[in-house]
Amino acid sequence: MASKSQVEQYYEEGYCVVDDVVEAQQLEPLTAALRRALDKVYSGAVVDDFEKIDTGGAGAQAQTLWGLIAPEYGEPVFAEHLGSPAVYRYMRSLLGDELRLGWLCAIAIKGGGYEIGWHRDIGKEERDGTYEVEMEILGRYRKNLVKWHLALVDDACLWLVPGSQKRYRTEEEREILINNRGGEISNGLQISLKRGQAVFWNGNTIHRGRMPEGVEERLTLTGALVKHEEDVAEKLDERFRWCLADNVRGSLPGNVQVYYDRWRVAVGE
Repeated sequence: MASKSQVEQYYEEGYCVVDDVVEAQQLEPLTAALRRALDKVYSGAVVDDFEKIDTGGAGAQAQTLWGLIAPEYGEPVFAEHLGSPAVYRYMRSLLGDELRLGWLCAIAIKGGGYEIGWHRDIGKEERDGTYEVEMEILGRYRKNLVKWHLALVDDACLWLVPGSQKRYRTEEEREILINNRGGEISNGLQISLKRGQAVFWNGNTIHRGRMPEGVEERLTLTGALVKHEEDVAEKLDERFRWCLADNVRGSLPGNVQVYYDRWRVAVGE
């Protein structure tokens, strides 16, 4: 189980950094597998598309790989990580014992200059609402989901505002969020991860992605699992329509098949 202090920090500050979400013997295979996956997309051997993961294409310089657990990649270590005891230990502490599939993706940036301005991960919800509107969104949106970033190389690209996931924005934050997303927020915190460390974090926090000057590579796995509740539906995220392919379920480890089956029921597919 996660420690009491880790759980408290996650819910109070919107994040916690951990050292053991990946088993020691899995770190190097995950890193090597991701580099192979990138090579396959760059060469066109695998086409990583929201609609369908396929083989044989023109090749692309992708920054995000969405379909890592698809069998076309031929890298079962990704699904093994998603279903690993190390991940489950934290997920059950934060969400409970019953889980369903979220995702496992990769962020892979080569060269400097990567930046995504300050925002909350609230989809198409209102971004400049009243106090009542914003607090309703924060009290509802993605409350059944926990995600993590696992650094496969040292990573200091995530910044967030601790505690902002449960409160209305300040005037300073509103100015940045609405008018100047590339500006600075005075209480923004840079999350610096060493290779093998992970951060569990709430996307409702005000956050940004920025690659520090002089850093030439970001190589991060980002995963999520969802609390499973009977009869609670979930709209299909079109980025993961490829998961409906007939060959996906059979390529997954048994416990991840359970996550998958619950997800299929939830999205009604």
